[in-house]
Amino acid sequence: MTKVDLDEVDFQLLRRLDEDTDVDVDELSDELDVSTSTIYYRMEKYRKQGIITGKVTQLDPQALGLGLMAITEINADYNGPGYEEVAEKLAAYSGVQRVFFMLGEMSFYVISRVQDHEHLQRLMERIIQTEGIENSTTNIVLRTFKDEDRLLVNYDEDDLERVFR
Repeated sequence: MTKVDLDEVDFQLLRRLDEDTDVDVDELSDELDVSTSTIYYRMEKYRKQGIITGKVTQLDPQALGLGLMAITEINADYNGPGYEEVAEKLAAYSGVQRVFFMLGEMSFYVISRVQDHEHLQRLMERIIQTEGIENSTTNIVLRTFKDEDRLLVNYDEDDLERVFR
């Protein structure tokens, strides 16, 4: 595991950026009691270190009409294409949001967001026809209790202290 060497300002800055990537730098400067140039310098350092990898606006899938989420468990046979080739095919399908290669009973977990059952059926047909796929099981999400892409907001203070110290 890579040890991250961050001081208190780094820690606070990363937490704020994780909460809101569109935060005003002047406001952040006042809040953290450091100069704006320090914030810009550190943000550039985080990008170079790969800690910050982009800036993405979060879209509400419900508001866009993509309210049906499915989690598909897939068993694959690697006698044909290898797992990387299967993963690339799965990841390229319309509606697929995440693809995970797993150790355990299943080879892959695929999370997709689609418009309706018809859209989901078309996606599932593509998946089961993919070379290397032996079988799959799809579960439809009825209600989401937590779906959080941000990282640091998922940890309490004690765990964050252990990670960054």
